[in-house]
Amino acid sequence: MSVHIQKAMLAVIAVFLIAVAACSNSTTPEPTATPIPIATAITATVENLTESSPSLAPVFSVSNIDGENVRLEYLLGTVPVYLVFIPSTTNELDITQLEQIQSRMEQFKEMNAEVVVVVSELPTQVINARDEFALDFSLIADPIDVVANDWQVFDLDNDGESNPASFVFDAHGNLVARLVAAEPNDRPSIDEVLSVIRESLSVGAI
Repeated sequence: MSVHIQKAMLAVIAVFLIAVAACSNSTTPEPTATPIPIATAITATVENLTESSPSLAPVFSVSNIDGENVRLEYLLGTVPVYLVFIPSTTNELDITQLEQIQSRMEQFKEMNAEVVVVVSELPTQVINARDEFALDFSLIADPIDVVANDWQVFDLDNDGESNPASFVFDAHGNLVARLVAAEPNDRPSIDEVLSVIRESLSVGAI
């Protein structure tokens, strides 16, 4: 069965489950958080490959594969955040990026930076990758690309897939670097990301 058909089936199942939950749950849903303003990129290290940057950053409140609730609006404005979108856990480029992030986690932690990776795969596949590569950053499974779509990194090539993408926010919640890959290997190095975070902390200390 192709990936496109699997995702279509997952979408139908998700809609059905949401409908059932809406009928059986009488509690008032939690209000959607107000989008947080972001600034224009201040660095050319990680280039903006689109013609214009969004003026607002969509936020989300979802569970990661460890069952912990990740509320982006709680992170933004408190610590630097490196938000990454990765299409899979099987492609060699995706695996390499996951391993590179993990190899530099101590440096992210030294700067009190939070790493959140959104993967367009089923939770079981993301859990398997977490275990295989000993990943200890927050991983979110996004099999039907809900988060990727909100962040405008889904189906950019009309192929029904999410694109690799990196967003770096400083400790004040400002977007300081953004790269949405035009090509599969078009991704920032971890050195570039760490440099952007380090520079933002230095500017904030002045």
